[in-house]
Amino acid sequence: MPASSLILIARIQTFKALGNPAYARLWGANWLLYIARMMELVVLSWLVLELTDSPSRVAFLGVSRMLPMFLFGLVAGSLADRFSKVGVLVGVQVLNVTIAFLVLALLTFGNIQVWHIYVAIFLTGSGWTLDFAARRSYYSELFTPAGLINAVSLDTAALTGSMMLGPLLGGSLISLVGFSGTYAVMIVMYLMGLGAILSLVSNSIQSSSDPKKDIISQVTDAVRMVRGNRSLLSVFLVTVALNFFGFPYVQMVPVIARDVLGVDEVLFGVLMSAAGTGALIGSLVIASKQISRQGTVYIMGASLMLVALFLFAFSKVYVISVVLLFVTGLGTSGFATMQIIIALRVVAPEMRGRAMGAIALGIGASPLGMAVMGVLAEVLGTQTALALLAGSGLIVMLIMGRLLPELRDLPSRWTTI
Repeated sequence: MPASSLILIARIQTFKALGNPAYARLWGANWLLYIARMMELVVLSWLVLELTDSPSRVAFLGVSRMLPMFLFGLVAGSLADRFSKVGVLVGVQVLNVTIAFLVLALLTFGNIQVWHIYVAIFLTGSGWTLDFAARRSYYSELFTPAGLINAVSLDTAALTGSMMLGPLLGGSLISLVGFSGTYAVMIVMYLMGLGAILSLVSNSIQSSSDPKKDIISQVTDAVRMVRGNRSLLSVFLVTVALNFFGFPYVQMVPVIARDVLGVDEVLFGVLMSAAGTGALIGSLVIASKQISRQGTVYIMGASLMLVALFLFAFSKVYVISVVLLFVTGLGTSGFATMQIIIALRVVAPEMRGRAMGAIALGIGASPLGMAVMGVLAEVLGTQTALALLAGSGLIVMLIMGRLLPELRDLPSRWTTI
């Protein structure tokens, strides 16, 4: 996009962060990379379902994808503080391209097996864990605290927008060109995103972390930081709860689409994209405003998401299901945006990578939730399993909102824990 166009867009309050040239290039790359990542999930979920006809196997795909968040979250945050954040982003995209080429080769020659899919998505999930910590802490190097809300909101808009476009594109391409053709398109998108990130290398800011500290010491510091910072701890706990009780729904959408709603892969893509549409709209609204009650938006967004998912679990009408996932996305936008902003705001600059690593660790609760969801789906049925987890999560969220004053933007009675 020409520089003059970016300047014009940046004059709009919603897009003012694009006035920063480095952020504008990175934001463009984000769209490509986030969409490709969502296409990967859609393609491999549908492929596993066709190969196995098993909801639990589809759920285990999500486990493989998110397990690295739990295993490597704190380490990834420490690496983001220790090394150039742009350098980390480049390395992650090289990994994505490599894995995508290998999967394409297996699909082309007809040799792909389910365990290949699990390994591939575990490796790209490991890269995503590094990307999550490095990319978001890099924003705090580009912007003052006042500008951070808009920058993070626009990043969330790209992430959630990919939840809309990725499933639509992935489902349509599966129908048109098959799994191999869809992966070829993903590789092109990864390469274009990598090119945009490479343009930032010469201008990247080196880490401010103490290079004398080893990774183990930095991880220990991160644990102490979470325990001693009440606001960060509150964000971490809500992140754990929502990723256990809420986000595993993503792995059940293909099962519900095919077996409950009776739709094909194209309408499945539309259904999956409904949450992304709601989240994109919500993120752009947040980007247009200066939110003062960030904790309130955070907990209310999480609660709205769980309410909509609970109702979605009982829906057998396609249009109603689409609307409920749209509302789910609206809640997701408030949760996802404030999750990053609060975590970056309450820690020292040199600890922001580790703060993101702590959030990644909280996101790592999703594999356990997905495993539980898969087992319950096999025993009780997909819709009942989703209703049980979403309903339980809503109760937990209401309790947290009551016990943690930071989530209601009230002064804490404790400074350490």
